[in-house]
Amino acid sequence: MATFNGVRTLPQVLNAYTQLHSPEEGWRLLVVDNGSNDGTRELLMSYAGRLPLHYAFEPRRGKNTALNHGLALAMKGPETRLFVFTDDDATPERDWLLRYADAATERQGFAIFGGSIVPDWGQSPPEWLLRLVPCGLTYGLTSPELPEGPVYPGLVWGANMAVRGEVFSHGYRFDETIGPAAGEYAMGGEVSFTRLLEGAGFQSWFCPAARVAHHIRPVQLTTGWIITRARRYGRGACRLAKPGQFPELFGAPRWMLRKYISELCGLAGALLLRQPERIFLRRWELAYLGGYIKEAAAAAKRSPATRIVITSFSGELGGMELRMLDEARFLKRVGYDCVLAPPRFAGDERWRQAAQDECVEVASLNVPPLLEEWSWRRLNCLRAMAFSAPALRKLRPNLVHIAFCWTTYGASALWLAQHCGVPAVISVHNAFPLTEFNQWERELLQRAMAGVKGVYAVSDSAMRHFLALYREWLPAEVRLAVIPNCVDLQRFRVSPRRRAAARHQWGIAENDEVIGSVGRLSAQKRPEELLTIFALLAKSRPRLKLLLVGTGPLESYLRDSVRRQRLSRRVIFTGFQADVESIIPAMDLHLLVSRREGFGTATIEAMACGVPALATRAPGSEDILQDSAGGMLLAPGDVDNAISSIILLLDDPVRREEMGRRGRAEVEARYAVPVVSAQVQAFYDGLA
Repeated sequence: MATFNGVRTLPQVLNAYTQLHSPEEGWRLLVVDNGSNDGTRELLMSYAGRLPLHYAFEPRRGKNTALNHGLALAMKGPETRLFVFTDDDATPERDWLLRYADAATERQGFAIFGGSIVPDWGQSPPEWLLRLVPCGLTYGLTSPELPEGPVYPGLVWGANMAVRGEVFSHGYRFDETIGPAAGEYAMGGEVSFTRLLEGAGFQSWFCPAARVAHHIRPVQLTTGWIITRARRYGRGACRLAKPGQFPELFGAPRWMLRKYISELCGLAGALLLRQPERIFLRRWELAYLGGYIKEAAAAAKRSPATRIVITSFSGELGGMELRMLDEARFLKRVGYDCVLAPPRFAGDERWRQAAQDECVEVASLNVPPLLEEWSWRRLNCLRAMAFSAPALRKLRPNLVHIAFCWTTYGASALWLAQHCGVPAVISVHNAFPLTEFNQWERELLQRAMAGVKGVYAVSDSAMRHFLALYREWLPAEVRLAVIPNCVDLQRFRVSPRRRAAARHQWGIAENDEVIGSVGRLSAQKRPEELLTIFALLAKSRPRLKLLLVGTGPLESYLRDSVRRQRLSRRVIFTGFQADVESIIPAMDLHLLVSRREGFGTATIEAMACGVPALATRAPGSEDILQDSAGGMLLAPGDVDNAISSIILLLDDPVRREEMGRRGRAEVEARYAVPVVSAQVQAFYDGLA
C-alpha cells in the first residue's frame, strides 16, 4: 500500500492486519510512505514487532509512483506469487489473504483478482446521498452481492486488488500520470492498469469473499467533495478513452459538448424551480463532462508525439529483433510514438505478440532488396519507389530507425527513408568484416547515408567495424554512441530455487557438473567446437553434462555427432526456450565459442543469474568480458587452453561463486534496463 499522512486511519487497518490468517507460504506487508509529515513513519515502526512489515519512503507524490517504487523493491527480493494492493484506509476481514491465495491456486487462467469493498462510514450518510450519488464510482465500492466469476477489469478497484507476480516480471507497472497525487489529478490509476493488462490477454476474476471495508470520512459526504470527485473521474475517463471513436470538436466528442450545453440548460431550470436534488444531479453531470472536455482540450493542444518507425532486414528471430522490441519499449515509456515495422521473418509470431501485449504498434514494411541482393536490383529499385515508398509514408514517421545485422543488410530500408525525405538513425548489431562495394552499391549507399542523423552500436567492436565501412559517407555532424544490449534483472536473477527446479526438469542431479550454452545452433556460434571441448572433458569427469539451449540449422548434425560419440545421456538439447531465465541457473558455467558476436546477450544473462561466463576472444564477447571479474576470455580455436580453464573453475566452487557475485554486480551497473533505457533516451534527444 501507499500512504500519505495516514496517522488517522492506519491504526485500525494495522490492528486488523495483526489478526489476519496467514496463507501457507506466508505474507509480507510493504508500506510505501509517500512523503508523509504527520508521524506516519513512527506509527508504522511501532507495529514492526507485530507484523511482517517493510517500510519504504518515496518523496515524489502520487499513489502510482509510490506503488511502482514498492514494486521495484519487492522484485529484488524472493519471488512473489501474488501481490495484493490496498489502501491505508481499507480494513480487511481476517480471511482476506486466504481467499485470494485460494483463488490464485484454483483459477490458474486468471492473473487479476478483485474483492468486495464495503463502506465504513465515518458518520451516517445522508439519505439523499445514498439515493443520488453513484457510490461505487465515487467511493470505490464493489458490492459483495456481485457473483463470483470472470469480471470486467474496470470493476477491480485499487483498495482491494491482487495481481500475479508474473505480470510484473513481464515489466508491467502503474501509469504514474494518472491516479491520486498532490493537487488536481485524473482518477482511474488502477483501471488504466487493469485495462492495459486486459489488452495484453490477462483475465480478471471477482472474489466476493475477499472483503475489505473502505473508510469514508465525513468530509467525503459533502457536496463539494463529491462534485470534485466527479470532475476527476471525468478527466480519468478521457485519459482511458480511445480517441477518434466519435466526431470531435476541440478534442472532445461533439455529442459530449451538446450534452454539456443540455445539462447547463437543465441546471438553469432546476435553479429557477428551486429543486435541490435536480440541481445536484445536474452539477454532478456537468462536473464529470467538464473534467472530460477540459482534459480532451488540453490533449488536443499538446504537440503530437514524435513518431519513430523501427525496421530492419530480418531473416529470423534473434538478438537484433529482441533489441528492436526493447527499443520500442524504452521510447514508448518516454513519450515517443513507435511502430515496429520489419518484414515478416521466421519466428516472428511470438515477437509480434510480445509487442502487442505491451501495446506497441506493429506493421510490416517490405523493402525489395536493392542493396542486399545483386539479382533484380534495378527492378527492386523500381518496386521500392512504386510500392514501399507509399507504405512508409502511410506510417507517417518523423524518424526511421534501421537496424543493421550485417554489412548492407538494412541499407535498402535506409535508402528508402532518404528517398522519402525522412531522417534516419542506424543501430549496428554485429561486427561487420571489411567489404568492397561496387559502383552501384557505392552510389546508393552514399545517397542513403546522407540522411543519417545518428548511429549507435551495441559494442565498441561493432562501432569500429561499421565506421571502417561507412565513415566516408556519414554526415560530419552525425551523432555516434555505443549503447549495449540490456538484461531484465527482474527476470534474470540468482535463484537457488530455479536452479533446483531446472535441474529436476532436465534430469540433472544436484552433484552433476553442468556446462551450458544459450544460442542459435548455427555456424557463427561454432557449436561443433563446443561439443569437441565437452567430449574431451567428459572422458575424465563422469558427472559432467552439457546443456544446449536453442535450435538452428546445425541441430541435426550435432545430435548425430552426440549419438556417434555415445554422449546422448550427457548432452541435453532443450530446443527453443522462451524462458531461458529459468534454465540458466542450472548451469555451473556458461560457454560461448562464437566466431564473432555483435553483443553477447547470453553472456550478460548468465552473469545476471550468477553463472560465470566464458567466451572466445572475439568481437562482441571481448567487449563484455575484457577485464571482467564475472567471466573469462579464451583464445579462439585453442581447445586445450579452454579445457584447462574450465577444469580450474569446475574444481574451485568458491571462485565460481565469487565470479557469479561480481558478474551480477557488473550487469547491474552496466546492462540493467534502466541504465540502457536512459542511454537510448539521451541518444534520441533532439534527433527527431
